[in-house]
Formats: sequence, structure tokens, C-alpha cells
Amino acid sequence: MPPPKKAAKKAAKKPAKHHDPKHHETKDLRRAYEHLGRVELLQNAGQVDADVSVLATLAQKELKAGHVKEAADLLRAAEHLSFAALGSERSKSSAVAADLKATITEEFDHLLERAEEHWAQGNEGDRHAAVVSLYKRVCKRAKKALDEKSYRPALELAHAAEALAHVRKHGADQLPSGKEHLKLGRS
Repeated sequence: MPPPKKAAKKAAKKPAKHHDPKHHETKDLRRAYEHLGRVELLQNAGQVDADVSVLATLAQKELKAGHVKEAADLLRAAEHLSFAALGSERSKSSAVAADLKATITEEFDHLLERAEEHWAQGNEGDRHAAVVSLYKRVCKRAKKALDEKSYRPALELAHAAEALAHVRKHGADQLPSGKEHLKLGRS
């Protein structure tokens, strides 16, 4: 009978690097860069949306003010709005199986619940007026898309609402109302 195997030595645990605030800032800056790149691609492909331009303008202002997390969340919302607009052109043509529909609806509800939880953590005075207005419109559009069985746009809009719910303003409302439109890309 062979001798019993020895237990492997446990590797020394390394301290987690994610507790460093600089790590989060770097990650958020990378996220903002990635989301902006995808938004630019969609806009260059002809997928131009006024709300996306407003969010991109606000994101650039936030970046300049050093608020990279808010910029990343604004650009994440812009990306989801872009895909929702793109998806709404094509989404009604495909049938969805009942079990997939249930899964989609469950995820949709989960996303909007998370958005509402994050939104409730502050008040409208803690947010830019353009974000408040857009958040409310996006939630309504998401519910309408789900009712119309436009599942892809519904999910993208729910993701956009969840991203917008994370955005807070810092200090006085330094940002414009979002009415100025930004042309993304090289000018």
C-alpha cells in the first residue's frame, strides 16, 4: 500500500492590490477610454444619437475635472444607448423561446432594481440635471421596449439606466445642461 500523499503547502497570500485608490482611478480611466472608443466606432458608423452626444460631453467635462469614475459610467451609459438604438432597428424580427424570454425578463428586472437602488442612495440634487432627465427617459424607454418584445434594446436600455444611476456630481453643478453636442473623433 502506497504511503498517503502529503498535503500541498499553502501559498503565501499576497495582499490585494485593489485596495489602492490609484488602482481604481487607473481602472476607471481605462474603462472610460474603452467605452469612448466603442461609442466613437458606433458614431462613425452612422449611429448618432443626441443623448449619446450629451453623455459624451458630460463625460469629457468630468474627465477634465478629474472625476474618472463618473466619466466611465457616463460613457458606459452612452455605449449602451448606442447599442439600444442599433438593436431597435433589428430586434423585432427574431422570435425568442419562452425560457430565454423568462431569463431576459429576469435580468431586465434585476438591472432596473439595481438602478433604482443606486438611484435611491442619493437625491436629484446630487446629480446633473441632464443625467436626471435622461435616467427617467431611459427607464421609460426600457420598459416600453420590453413591453414591445424588443428584448435586446430593452436590456441595453436597462444597462444604460444602471450606469446612469452611479453618476454623481461633485460640488456645484459645474457641468452644462448637456445641450451642447459633442462630435466624437478627431476634429
